Amino acid sequence: MTDGPSHLPGLYVIGSRLRELRDNRGISLRQLAVKLGFNPSTVSGWETGARPLDVGQLGWYLGYLQVTPAEYQLMMRLHGQAERASHIENLAPGEASLQDVYLRYAVHTYEWAPRVVPDFLQTFEYAHAVLGRTSQPDDVDLEILTRQVRQVDRNPHHRHTVLLGAAALNHEFLSAEIRDAQLQHLTTSATGRISTQLVPDSLSVTGTTEPFIIYETAERIFAVVLRHEHTVTYLSDSDTVNRYLGTFTVLQRKAADYRVAVGSC
Repeated sequence: MTDGPSHLPGLYVIGSRLRELRDNRGISLRQLAVKLGFNPSTVSGWETGARPLDVGQLGWYLGYLQVTPAEYQLMMRLHGQAERASHIENLAPGEASLQDVYLRYAVHTYEWAPRVVPDFLQTFEYAHAVLGRTSQPDDVDLEILTRQVRQVDRNPHHRHTVLLGAAALNHEFLSAEIRDAQLQHLTTSATGRISTQLVPDSLSVTGTTEPFIIYETAERIFAVVLRHEHTVTYLSDSDTVNRYLGTFTVLQRKAADYRVAVGSC
């Protein structure tokens, strides 16, 4: 993470969302600056992520645009960690993760998924098999619906590079039919925006036992996300980002064709 107006992805994401909210209401940057009593260059700095804004300034901005309470709370939560190189988010039941905001404004995502196919690539049957281990059928259906709604909001220009561990298609709770259908879905879902490959279990790489996601913005600002059951960790210092990018590159070199990788396990 070496380029861009800010080395802190949280500031970039806040600015992108503020600019989007303003544009959606048909208000020019200069009009808003005059209404808030700030220099247009100051407001421009907020919207590009080049200039931090304090909680009061963010509140005035959001208040003038009359955002919903949910939007207000989400932006305030994001502001609380925007100027930190690392942050741990504790998720309450039913609470939206800030990860959804990062996903919305990323132009490229690099994902290492060693054990489970990522949500957006799962077939309905695969999702049921995975989620059904720990949840009731009604909860599973609700979770799948929530995922589908979230996908509608994805950036249409967003590229996603996914590396799967072979274990993601070799769960003991997956029937052969479900596995084959999921494999076929992965094979046919590859487009100019989505690239997927498998890394055989036999090709181990140091430091790759846990999944991770790297988000890259249009300004080449990076954030590493580590998701656990009830928490999400965000890391953005350059040494950490470069280490994860390096690990992803090594994994990508070891990736193989789906059927070769699955058959070798």
